[in-house]
Amino acid sequence: MKTICFISILILNLDGSILQDKHEAPIQLETEHPEEINIKCSEEAEKIKNRISTHTWEYIKGRPETQGFYLNDGSGRLVIGYLY
Repeated sequence: MKTICFISILILNLDGSILQDKHEAPIQLETEHPEEINIKCSEEAEKIKNRISTHTWEYIKGRPETQGFYLNDGSGRLVIGYLY
């Protein structure tokens, strides 16, 4: 069965504002188990995250909290967590 997964990714812009980045991802369900929707949506969200951001382990000014996912366009930082 085909269905659409609606994914919202929260982004912390470098100016301090929060953006809700919305995506629609068609998914193909292979079973009747409701858990499959969560797994498939999570896989699609990971693909989107990897496409729009890059992870860094580098400390900025020696601060460990600066590690994380930054948008490839330099406009902000990903707040990890997905809404389906």
